[in-house]
Amino acid sequence: MSQGLVLLSLLYFLLAMLVLTLLVRTQLSARLKSLLIVAVVGAAILSQQGWKRMAGWPTRAELPDRFLYHAASVREPNVATGDAGLIHLWATELTPDGPAAEPRGYELPYSPEDHKQIQDARERARQQGLPQIGRKGGPRNKSNVVSDVKRSAGSANFSLADLPDPALPEK
Repeated sequence: MSQGLVLLSLLYFLLAMLVLTLLVRTQLSARLKSLLIVAVVGAAILSQQGWKRMAGWPTRAELPDRFLYHAASVREPNVATGDAGLIHLWATELTPDGPAAEPRGYELPYSPEDHKQIQDARERARQQGLPQIGRKGGPRNKSNVVSDVKRSAGSANFSLADLPDPALPEK
């Protein structure tokens, strides 16, 4: 746990103790006192969840339609422990206006197809030094439609390919 989250939790604990002390020494009704205690504890929990999302923890939100792939961490399934596996993907969303200001971490369920996409992209980036671009959805054929063979074999959540060379303006 990061030092900032420990400090934040300690501050909310002190706030809760202060509110509790004030409530014990005042003449408010028991119902109102209980409501204030629950509100302070609820605010602390919600605030900590919000800080986790803002502090770089991966999101479970869907991948953007187009993104620049940076890195990934793959935890394969383990039958002995019942772990279903997990993929953490670090990517920057690509929009028509350009790339997003900052990259984002995404948490995805494990699939062998996604694992293969990541391994291939790592190898291409390592050997050729080419940046990788990703698209939401599985591998596509030339007509940009997911093939029936891929669909029946289990489709990937995303596809990764080499970033194309930029189009230069005419002279």
